Parts: sequence; structure tokens; C-alpha cells
Amino acid sequence: MKKFVLLLIIIFGYSISYSQTDCSQGDGTFRYGAKLFITNVPSDFDKDDFINHIIGLDNITNQDLATLNQHVTLVYKTFPSQNPHTSITIVSTIEIYSILDSLENSIEFHYCVINDCEWTDGTFNYHALLTSAVVPNDFDKEDFINFITGLDNISNEDLATLETHITSVYKSFPGITGYLKRLVSITATLEIYPILAELNNSIEHHSCNPEAFLGINENQKNERSIVYPNPITEDSILQIKFDSTNIKIELINSLGQIIYTQRISGKANLPLKNLPKVSGISFLKISDLVNGGVEILKIVSE
Repeated sequence: MKKFVLLLIIIFGYSISYSQTDCSQGDGTFRYGAKLFITNVPSDFDKDDFINHIIGLDNITNQDLATLNQHVTLVYKTFPSQNPHTSITIVSTIEIYSILDSLENSIEFHYCVINDCEWTDGTFNYHALLTSAVVPNDFDKEDFINFITGLDNISNEDLATLETHITSVYKSFPGITGYLKRLVSITATLEIYPILAELNNSIEHHSCNPEAFLGINENQKNERSIVYPNPITEDSILQIKFDSTNIKIELINSLGQIIYTQRISGKANLPLKNLPKVSGISFLKISDLVNGGVEILKIVSE
């Protein structure tokens, strides 16, 4: 069985909980990410394609099939511009986690899409993958507002909300090639997840920017390290945001066991595809051995 278990983990004296099956979006819908057993998901992949995919590979019951047909309202390729890419997003009017969990031949792994983007400091933090081919390294809030208004019909109310409550926008991975060069980080003083979801022409994909459990610069939230995408894919990168001549990275499983260690120097973008694979939840501990700071990032993989 594909495992994203409900865990209560105590590591380094911090209690961390991860909900497996509560995929409610707070608006009466339930949203899931799924990685399919497929060579590539076409850019126009939809609900009918999804149903055909699972019945072609899994022995799904008539009852479960009827549930999916009735309650799944939307299926789409998570990153339409990426080829090959095998991840999709599923929206339903009821909880279907247990059904997805039974589809072991058609779905490699699945997870709840998290839309609670609030950090402990009261800010709300997001990643947004822009449809622009080029995002300058000095990209900021004004550039972001101009970009989305040039491509999407945003209401005056939503525009005013963004202009009032967004405090910063910056390019997430300067110097990175590939599709991650289009990724920006957004900080706001109000929840703007639903507004970002409506910007289909300017934003290809958006998600919460998860907070580090321990921050090295508690007063400088933009200096916290980032893992993206998360759940982990072949393209995932750890971006270390602080300078040090001696940084230790440790991959820690859910039992608190250190299964990988690496030393690096200075700010870095570290591809995660070469790290040992740990199913479910694991943690990246980033230690500044010179200044004594520590960050711990939760990551999810198949």
C-alpha cells in the first residue's frame, strides 16, 4: 500500500504532525496530487483520461468507480509545460483518499494538497510558477502585479487585496535553469491562495511555501532555505539561503535516524535526486557549523 501515514513525530524536541487524509480545502472541495504510472501526462489530460487510466490498470470496484465519476470535478496536469511529467491534480466534492490509496497499479503515490500557507509569524507564504519564459533576478512585487494584470482579468477587489497585503515577491532560485527559473516566492499578510488559483493565464502552478521548523534567521523569513517541488520529484532542489564556510546537511528518516550526510560551503542549490530515497516523510537538517544555526525542513516522497 502506498504510504503517507498519519504521524506524530518528535525529533529534536519538536512535535511535528502530518495529516494523511484531511484533504479538505475549506470550500467544500477536496484536492489531491498524484503521480501516475505513465510515461507522460498530456497537457490536455482531464477527468475522462484519468478514469480511463485507472480502469485500464486497476481492478477498481463498481462502487468506487461510480464515486469517482460522480464526485471528481476536475483533473489536470499539475505542470502543463513540463514534458515528460507524470503528476496530476484531482479535485473532488467528497473525500476520496482511500479510493486513490487502493489504486496501486495506476497511481504511484498521492498526497493532500495543502492550502494553509500561514507561518508562525502570522505571514502567508507561497510559491508561484509563472507562465513567463524569463523572470529577472530582481523581480519584485511591482513586476508581479504588472505581470498578472497583463495576462489575467483580475477583479478590482482581488487586485486591491494583492496590492495591500503582498509584502514581498522575489525570484526563488536565481541562476537555476529549467522550469524552476520561473518560480517566485510571495509573502503576504493575508491568505491569498484562492486569488492565486484564479490566475490561470499568468500562474501555471502555485503552492504553499512550507515553513522551516527551526529558522536560522527568525527575523529574516526570506533567508530561510527552500525545498521545491515538495513532494520530491526528479527536479527538486534544496536552496540554502545563508552563507557559511561549513554547512552540514543531514537526511533524517521518521525514526530520527541519520541516513545521509554532506558538507558544503556557502549558499548552494543542491539537487535532491541523488539523495537516498525515503518513502513518506523525512527531514533535511541544515546546520551552520560556524555560526551555530539550524534549519529542519520536512520533505515528502513516494
